[in-house]
Amino acid sequence: MIHIGIDFSINSPGCCILDDNGYHFISFFNYGGRDLEKKVLKAFELHFSLKEDKTLDSVIYDRGPRSKEFIVREREKMIDGTNISNLIIEYFQENFDSDEYQVYLEGFSYGSKGNSFIDLIQYNSFLRNEIVNSWGVENISIYQPSHVKKLAGKGNANKHYMVKAFQDDVFNDKDLRKTKLWKWTQGKDFSEKIPKPIDDLVDAYFILQTGIKNAACIQT
Repeated sequence: MIHIGIDFSINSPGCCILDDNGYHFISFFNYGGRDLEKKVLKAFELHFSLKEDKTLDSVIYDRGPRSKEFIVREREKMIDGTNISNLIIEYFQENFDSDEYQVYLEGFSYGSKGNSFIDLIQYNSFLRNEIVNSWGVENISIYQPSHVKKLAGKGNANKHYMVKAFQDDVFNDKDLRKTKLWKWTQGKDFSEKIPKPIDDLVDAYFILQTGIKNAACIQT
């Protein structure tokens, strides 16, 4: 059984996977079609650094919507949503081959609004559809954001609280403490700023834990 927690966003989905070998952290991120042969942009230095020392895996993609014409741009978004979803699912299937997958996602924050939130819903829906088509609707679970945050210790926790809970290993998770990512976070001060992709990966870990612990409660 492969358990997958996904903190989905349009530009930087973070994933935490648990299999028989422990945890694996994967950062998908939009590099905007930039030339990889040139100097890495400062905003992405950590992505490449953590990939290079095998703390996590980083998967680059290029978002397509660029047209200023509304009709064309909306078509581009549909193609884009399909491409990102396929990229994520294919990565799982190629790197974590299994007959059984359980995927856990965080639901939408209904207090959010604006065009970016509408786009997020659209792209997220493409991913959900791809998961259902690949592994069946019974293998996807979606949790309220407050449910995930409460598991970390506080139902209205902000990102700084979540990262601190990750650093403190609030679940006393020996498998987490074996990971390079957890070790990398130790002793670092994220009270002012949390660099990408750390916040995405931390959220993915807690989403994964929410799914696993909820499944355990159902079984008992």
